[in-house]
Amino acid sequence: MSVVTVEGLPPFEVIDAPQGIRCWGTDAPAVRWANGREVRVYVVRERGEPDFPEGIDPGLIRGVVQNLDGYVHAALAYLRASLLADPGLFGLRMDDVAAYEASEPHELPLSEPELTFRTGDEWDLRFAEGSMPICDPYGIIVTFDRDRPVRVEDLSEAEDA
Repeated sequence: MSVVTVEGLPPFEVIDAPQGIRCWGTDAPAVRWANGREVRVYVVRERGEPDFPEGIDPGLIRGVVQNLDGYVHAALAYLRASLLADPGLFGLRMDDVAAYEASEPHELPLSEPELTFRTGDEWDLRFAEGSMPICDPYGIIVTFDRDRPVRVEDLSEAEDA
């Protein structure tokens, strides 16, 4: 199946993925980041999981897409709080932290958000670009459990797929 449609969402097309993973992607309609770039939305399935759209909550995807700005703000606020609590995770020294303490979450040096949904209630908001050491080379992920950010994923040691 090359294109999957879900009511209220743009068509998802099969895209290349690492072995053992199936992936569908779309440019979310009318969802744009501050620089005007369309935000990519992905659905990822592991081997043995049913084909998309089975097992995916289209209401969750629609809700996130329709309130992207709110979720981006929540992710940035979570990242800022995490950074202040554990600057080493972000590759920062304590003397780097003062600049972040004085900044607002939307001032964090992150851009190019992407959304990835999997089976279940957890989904990821990845900032593909950022100037903090943790962002090199693949960005940084905030994982949400439906509406609540629950963890930061460090991609700096990830291997190229």
